[in-house]
Amino acid sequence: MRVITGRLKGRSIPFNVRRYGDASVTPDMIKEALFSVLGGELAGKSFLDLFACSGQVGIEALSRGCSPVVFNEKERRRYEFIRGLLGEWGEDGEGVLLFNFPASRCMRLMHSRGVRFDYIFLDRPYEKTRGRVPVYRGVLEEIDRHDLLAPAGGAIVQHYVHNELEESIGSLRLVDHRVYGTNALAFYERTEAITPAE
Repeated sequence: MRVITGRLKGRSIPFNVRRYGDASVTPDMIKEALFSVLGGELAGKSFLDLFACSGQVGIEALSRGCSPVVFNEKERRRYEFIRGLLGEWGEDGEGVLLFNFPASRCMRLMHSRGVRFDYIFLDRPYEKTRGRVPVYRGVLEEIDRHDLLAPAGGAIVQHYVHNELEESIGSLRLVDHRVYGTNALAFYERTEAITPAE
């Protein structure tokens, strides 16, 4: 795995999948597609990598100028890998936060601190089933309930292509869906309630 572009372009992320519990990492093609959709102007945008695993998606966001970037990985060995790599690269300072929490705890903490994000990336372990997968709805409902997205913010779900995701979850609306082989990206945006005219 390598950083695709930005100030960390070309740096290798030496994450050994087998060493860290046969972790499933985001293919470079999907990572490139994700950031192509998000666009080139990411400087100063806030980014939450909620199921960070190797940390590569959050690192890509960091390389492209996002700040703050929050990494959350509940598995201790993977968390330590990200922490060690960011420290080695001198990227563990201001504008970077790293947590070793279950996703729900991380979201509650961000809510308690009043933090809202321009982008939240969700790549939890795949459930390779056809049809609805309730866990995605649950995470998106928490994002909505805890008011974690900025007014024009978006949540992106990386998922198995045969999963079905809802068109609408609270104030979140599915605005784009792209398929890449057995992987897919679902883009949700926050929509503000419209106050009826008097």
